[in-house]
Amino acid sequence: MRIERLSRENAHLLSDALELYRSAFPREERRDDDEQERVFAKDDYRFGFIMEGDELLGIMLTWETEDFIFLEHFATKPELRNRGIGSEALGLLRGSGKTVILEIEPPTDEMKLRRYEFYKRNGFEMTPHYHIQAKLRRGDPDLELKVLSHPHAIGEAEYKRFKDYMDREIGVQQ
Repeated sequence: MRIERLSRENAHLLSDALELYRSAFPREERRDDDEQERVFAKDDYRFGFIMEGDELLGIMLTWETEDFIFLEHFATKPELRNRGIGSEALGLLRGSGKTVILEIEPPTDEMKLRRYEFYKRNGFEMTPHYHIQAKLRRGDPDLELKVLSHPHAIGEAEYKRFKDYMDREIGVQQ
């Protein structure tokens, strides 16, 4: 398994990857097409394809800085779920030597709790920080999410650097 960053050589996979992106995440947790185009141009942004041979298994959309990797969106194809692909793909990120940070919805129902348990099994810890997602669409209301990180729960100073970066680079420019 490998993660391939979007390039000219694999651009033929983008249509299927974007279809997975749109179906896997609710509207308020994903960018519209114009915002997606804006972030494609950012050096820190990586639109990654989870690949096995020539087969697209899923997507892993990340932001990588000197200090951390922010896993913004992560999904495997529905027909391939529960086969260990997600854990193996997360292992590739965890092996980077950097702190890996992600957001999830508060685990308030069975599906959200299962998602949280998946990340917990993969070594992520929930942080205590109150967190509002950087807006991905103009005019959207605030969305409170929980922040998880690996290999440890990030402290206040690390969280502040992450949040400042999100507000400056990741969120829609109002």
